[in-house]
Amino acid sequence: ERKRGRRTHMRAPLTARSAAIAPLTAWLLANGARLDGVKASWLGHGMGVGVVATRDLPKGHVAATVPRALLLTVDSAAHDDPQLGALLEVLSAEGVLQDEHNGYDESTGVLALQLLAAAAAQQRGDVSRFGPYVRTLPSSVDTPLLWPRVLRETLLAGTSLLTDVRELRAASAAELRRLRRSLRRAPPFSTAAEPACSWLSRLGLDGGAPC
Repeated sequence: ERKRGRRTHMRAPLTARSAAIAPLTAWLLANGARLDGVKASWLGHGMGVGVVATRDLPKGHVAATVPRALLLTVDSAAHDDPQLGALLEVLSAEGVLQDEHNGYDESTGVLALQLLAAAAAQQRGDVSRFGPYVRTLPSSVDTPLLWPRVLRETLLAGTSLLTDVRELRAASAAELRRLRRSLRRAPPFSTAAEPACSWLSRLGLDGGAPC
């Protein structure tokens, strides 16, 4: 707490995510990223981590460059983790990674599984190339899709959003069933698939049955 005249300024409480910003920045710079006139900052629980300017920037100024090696891409998902890459080949061949209901292409599914695998490695305490980034991500998301059924039905009653949420949950549950069937036919990849199964289970879309 700092006092200036009659005003009292309270320092923002340090959270796990806000504390992870400095290591994230150090990781970026150590691996070839360049920040010129901007920095990563904690913008509060409503917005999370964002990029803010540290000075006036002229039009056309290149404020940040990030090497491709630091990006989550379809290629990095296939090559960083051989087991995950093999699993992705199986799921891709069976069309499991596409989301026709929401119009997502296969690359979206690949990146989602890669991020889940990185998050699971972080939780286990394993070394992950994207660990500094994962630590800045939220551990939960407040969305009607994840609300308990009674809360959804009560607060969204009479709205079109309730219908949308029901349809999305049904589509997600159908995708999980497709994923489970594919994994059962590829038992050697069960370890790599565990993060996805665990996450989907927490959404309540699996009926309590493990992958």
